[in-house]
Amino acid sequence: MKLYKYKSLANLWHVLDPVLNQRLHCAHWSTLNDPLEGRFEVYLGSKSHGLESSMVNRIEQARDGFRIASLSATPTNFLLWSHYADGHKGVAIEVDIPDGHPDLTEVVYSPFSSVFSEKEQTREDMRHLFNGKGEEWAYEEEYRIITDRQYFDLPSKPCRLLLGPMVRQEQSSLLRKALSDKIEIVAMDLDRMQGTLYVVGPTPSLQPASP
Repeated sequence: MKLYKYKSLANLWHVLDPVLNQRLHCAHWSTLNDPLEGRFEVYLGSKSHGLESSMVNRIEQARDGFRIASLSATPTNFLLWSHYADGHKGVAIEVDIPDGHPDLTEVVYSPFSSVFSEKEQTREDMRHLFNGKGEEWAYEEEYRIITDRQYFDLPSKPCRLLLGPMVRQEQSSLLRKALSDKIEIVAMDLDRMQGTLYVVGPTPSLQPASP
């Protein structure tokens, strides 16, 4: 599955590391930009408050071991380029991760949070804390690497480096000189009439077909 990691060029290390070291940095879940990240509820019926407090502490301790790398299924979303690629002045790194990879999960957009009962929580139960987000985030088409490691080793080399339409010419030239033998580099362009983004050469365009 082709997925995309949006990055600013303000810190070039964040672009060079995935391309040259074939890995993705996984941030601690608490540093992500959704304040409702990792939320949960405990439902025990008529059980004592003491048991609920003990469960909450146990779940919070287990939750703190998780790290996340966020990716998107689309390279052409206008808002993603605005929010995560420095206002279209950054890049998107195209990677290929098998659909069934055990660390990969598709985000479900729902108003509901995880609910835990007195049953002992498994590691998979804890992972579910991070596979859901509010419906207002649905535009991101997000997939996540959910792990306890700081880096996720990509199964194969990143496929392409997509340059945002506002990347400066000197930055584009430098990236091409430094990385053209490591990864295919293509440019994004902006259709200012339609407000859409598409890939321009040397690969086939992803520009939406006319209705």
